[in-house]
Amino acid sequence: MTAPWYRRATAKVPERPKAMARRLRHRLRQRRRPAGPAPGELRAVVYLPTWARWDVMRQRPQYLMKAFAGAGHPAYFVDPREPGPRTVDGVQIVRTIDEVPRSGVILYVHFAPLRELFDAFDDPAIVYDIHDDLTIYEPDEVGMAPERTVAAHHGAMVAAADVTVVSLDVLAERHRHEAPDLLVVENGVDTEAFRRRTEPPGDLPVVDGPIVGYHGALSYWFDFALVEAVARSRPSWSFVLVGPVLEPAARHAARLSELENVTVLGERPSDEIPAYVQRFDVGLIPFRLDTMTEAVSPLKMYESLAAGVPVVSTPLPAAIATAGVRTASGSSAFAAAIDAALADRDDPGFRAAATREADEAEWGTRIRPVLERLDELGRRRVPR
Repeated sequence: MTAPWYRRATAKVPERPKAMARRLRHRLRQRRRPAGPAPGELRAVVYLPTWARWDVMRQRPQYLMKAFAGAGHPAYFVDPREPGPRTVDGVQIVRTIDEVPRSGVILYVHFAPLRELFDAFDDPAIVYDIHDDLTIYEPDEVGMAPERTVAAHHGAMVAAADVTVVSLDVLAERHRHEAPDLLVVENGVDTEAFRRRTEPPGDLPVVDGPIVGYHGALSYWFDFALVEAVARSRPSWSFVLVGPVLEPAARHAARLSELENVTVLGERPSDEIPAYVQRFDVGLIPFRLDTMTEAVSPLKMYESLAAGVPVVSTPLPAAIATAGVRTASGSSAFAAAIDAALADRDDPGFRAAATREADEAEWGTRIRPVLERLDELGRRRVPR
């Protein structure tokens, strides 16, 4: 976050002048930053910069920021890659922390190393969201100094947080000893976006048989062997995978796409995803089962149900517990579950269950426990 001119100007300056320069720069930045909410008003919620983009692979953090905005909070999403400030769904998308208030804020954080930026704010309230098992970061930390890893920052992050949140009961069991009062806030869905009828995407294959679809990232958690076996056993079905192909999965995705009835479309803008999901006859969640995926609460599950699309998943704990979702292990059972799910879409019982699950998972509903806890702690509003 440090400006390049500042690094160049102070690279060879003794420590005391460096400290003076930092203080001067701090005062200049403080002058430019917008004023925070007044005493008694709702705090502004700030998402500090990570790899996340607002319009690309919209996930839990972006939706929760929208939910904070919908609950009346000024909301800021910081992304240095943005060309300029804009406002979407009530969220102000800005390029730097110079464009967010210094005081009267709630910092929504899901990446523990960001705690190093907390001193840029005055008495911030902290919401720490452990929405995945921490092992999800390990493949990207190979060769990294131990003190820079997520695990190294995690304990201090929990200690600093006013509210610690997890996305699933499985994660609650793993972290309750660190934060006995943590909240379980499951993933949700923007029901309006996935129920609003859209025009069919032009790049979907034109087929006579059913479309069995997946939307989301393709990486090491995706069971390519399972999908390949099912695709070979059902040549009349068309398998469509929509989402970025991450490096660990590139070779496997290329092999899978060689099958005539498999189409790997790659990444599409978040606003276009509902149009694909609505054309699926069945939505897939073919995840490998391990410590990381057992703690996953897939957004795609709720998004498919909101669109009226039945879901077949490997037996993830979150999937087993969700009405309208069939689970199976092994290619034969998985194919049979898809066979059964194809009949679900026109079944009134399935439609009622899917509607109920999606309505209960609306993001505005999901965020209420967080708002209530902040109210209880006196941290939702700026002190008078």
